[in-house]
Amino acid sequence: MADRKALPFRNLNAKIAAIPMVATTLVVFVGGTLWTVLYSFTSSKLLPKLDFVGFDQYERLWSSSRWLTSIQNLMIYGVLALVFTIAIGFLLAVLMDQKIRFEDTFRTIMLYPFALSFIVTGLVWQWILNPELGIQHIVRSMGWESFAFDPLNNPDVVLYGLLIAGLWQGTGFVMCLMLATCAASTKTSGKPPAWTASRAGRPTCSSSSR
Repeated sequence: MADRKALPFRNLNAKIAAIPMVATTLVVFVGGTLWTVLYSFTSSKLLPKLDFVGFDQYERLWSSSRWLTSIQNLMIYGVLALVFTIAIGFLLAVLMDQKIRFEDTFRTIMLYPFALSFIVTGLVWQWILNPELGIQHIVRSMGWESFAFDPLNNPDVVLYGLLIAGLWQGTGFVMCLMLATCAASTKTSGKPPAWTASRAGRPTCSSSSR
């Protein structure tokens, strides 16, 4: 009984230290979400106004062709990003797990894009895909004058240009997750996953070699 009574007071300092974070989460995220949902049923525009109009705002939104196009593009981007991020990340994990030299260095290089903010990633790829500064300019300066690579200014392929930047940032993280899964599997069961077997038939998972 004494232990049960003392349970709420365990790690009291840590619980007190977590109060600002919990309060921020409740006020900013939960409160902001509830605020947005509430005012979505009003006639508010630039400034909030408590004039409830029901589902009129949602009817206007779903009748907009731009909104429907945005939903379609979001679904295409989401599916492609999910599939290719997992596939490329898994392939990189398999390649990295072959006991190559400077494995830690390559792993850091591949994970580094994930450590960058989305703003930095967007700015870097904006330069890379810019026809006057990036890939197109470099290739044309090498003598291939007819080369064209300008996905950001082509509405038919701009979505795939954004996908390239997203994959560059996310595949390294998936690779590290796969390698961590391999290490955890080897530590728990004593046998690495099947995809980590080397050509000589010996396990190549990093944890089994250390």
